Amino acid sequence: MRIASAVSLGLLALVCARPARAQLVREVRDPESPVTFNIGGGTSIPLLDSAAHFKVGGSFQIGLAYNFSNLLGLQAEYLYSGYDVRDRLVVSNDVEGDHTMQYGTLNAVVNVVPARPVGVYLIGGPGLYHRRVTISEFAGTAIGTHCDPWLFVCFPVAVPIRNVLARRTSYDFGLNAGAGVALRLGGTARLYLESRYHFMFGPTFDTPEGPVKANGQYLPIVFGLRI
Repeated sequence: MRIASAVSLGLLALVCARPARAQLVREVRDPESPVTFNIGGGTSIPLLDSAAHFKVGGSFQIGLAYNFSNLLGLQAEYLYSGYDVRDRLVVSNDVEGDHTMQYGTLNAVVNVVPARPVGVYLIGGPGLYHRRVTISEFAGTAIGTHCDPWLFVCFPVAVPIRNVLARRTSYDFGLNAGAGVALRLGGTARLYLESRYHFMFGPTFDTPEGPVKANGQYLPIVFGLRI
């Protein structure tokens, strides 16, 4: 009797396990949606030498991914971020500096824990980075008459004038790597929060102290929606 009961329980467990295993295999091999789109925004933190020159800024991100399975995908992404130059680096109160960084990256996405409903993923890959720094000086105001309701101006108004003193740009190769957490809302929709470390191989400049590479290091933290 005991042997018969044990055999019966074993057969029951095997029958129950096969549908579960088949469901897991189906989820891994057949993603719910092979193509997903993501959009988000947040803050971007300069690190090390970049932090010594620029303040914390904001960022905007969009991306498009192809999912080979629920575990692995390939994502193309664009991000724009802006920063102010630190006050100690400008020569007077009339001088301002701002910095922008844009990049396009191609990243592998590995879902360590698929979102059911909360998941964890790793992301990283190479990219092309564009950095620009602009230094401008306040040169006074001018009085102009302009009427355009969509610009909210329809009377003589004082307009500030700024002269661009210098503008420099750099296109650099870089790498990024990080991790994120995703919350499944229903269907293919997911909220995500991620942080990635970005390193740019900058140009070399000859300084009185010797050659210095203007490498960039940033840590964007982005909250967004993936569908």
